Amino acid sequence: MRYLKVIAQDVSGKGQVDTLHFRFHEDEYVLREAIETDRHRLKALGKTYLKCAWFNAGGSEERHLRIFAENPTGDGTPEAVRLHFHEGPTIAYKAAARDLDNDGEFELMLSSDVDNDGRADRTDRNRVRSLAREYLKLDW
Repeated sequence: MRYLKVIAQDVSGKGQVDTLHFRFHEDEYVLREAIETDRHRLKALGKTYLKCAWFNAGGSEERHLRIFAENPTGDGTPEAVRLHFHEGPTIAYKAAARDLDNDGEFELMLSSDVDNDGRADRTDRNRVRSLAREYLKLDW
């Protein structure tokens, strides 16, 4: 399975993210780290992810997002984009954007409080939709 691993870190200890890593994976193997040309395409995804407030103190990589697409029909177009917010090897919570009629638009957002503000609301669903759209724009 191919996925993008997003890791945000507060290396300076100021309580906010100052380092953001993007790693492209195939199963558990790192295919590559995002390079400068990738960073332009990842800018919107990174901005949305930062709003999720899922980051590490210092240089830790325990908290991260794994985002991947699923195409169970095998027709080449994804029916779902899944987001797994990890705390180490454990999935802390999940979210997903689903394209129910395979028309390229997400009709169903499944999410909890992905931005960690204490409420599961429309803002969380919009963040999931945005992350899913930006992920699908990536050229592997």
